Amino acid sequence: MSVRRFWQLLASWICGIGIGIVGSTITLLTFGAFSRTLSPWIVRAWGKSMLRLARVTVSVEGAEHLSSDTMKIATFNHGSLLDSFLIASIMPSGSVAAVKREMFYYPILGFTMYLCGFVFLDRRNSARSRKQMAKACKRMERNRLTVFISPEGTRARTHELLPFKKGAFFLALDSGAPIVPVVIEGAFDLHPPNRWTTDPGHVRIRVLPPRSMVGLSVETIPDEIESLRKLYAAELATMRAEGGKPVIAPVARAA
Repeated sequence: MSVRRFWQLLASWICGIGIGIVGSTITLLTFGAFSRTLSPWIVRAWGKSMLRLARVTVSVEGAEHLSSDTMKIATFNHGSLLDSFLIASIMPSGSVAAVKREMFYYPILGFTMYLCGFVFLDRRNSARSRKQMAKACKRMERNRLTVFISPEGTRARTHELLPFKKGAFFLALDSGAPIVPVVIEGAFDLHPPNRWTTDPGHVRIRVLPPRSMVGLSVETIPDEIESLRKLYAAELATMRAEGGKPVIAPVARAA
């Protein structure tokens, strides 16, 4: 591992743990009184800091589709560890993320996510996951939340999209909230699977108009899943054709 990659990894952990300790301490000392205000700030600060450490820049198109103070389900394609920082950096106030249950056990960071109101999903137990979705639905209705969730459920190993799972669509069915597709292009190339660090470069995010879920039913969920997956595939193809491969900034590598 080069010196640059070693320091990027070390600095990322120090930054994440530092923000986690500060955020958790403030939330606990105030008994959560300011958690709704502080949580989005903490999450965005973490995401933007991690991107700066990795020397990754981001351009966002269609951010206005996430800005309204109404319930939404923001779905995003997930092919890289970098996606977590990207999504965190653009989450508006009144947003939470749905993450895999295992992340709760990450030292300090997992506890911070819990205090920030993240939704922890058990991917291995569909019944438990469904109950967690029902609780998330009640929170959405009560606080007019936007929930960020990857319909793929886990990171893809190639540029190809994985099959979409039903979690986001059951949440849409229960809440009646529209789905806002968030398309990420370039993250996979900068931080592919089985890598601990990120190459510097640029990532594009395109937020598409909300898709109404009025009329969605258990019977029509498979059709909606296929329709949304085709939309992502087409939009990713368009973005790649528009910009080609993401630009990876040259870096002097130490031995």
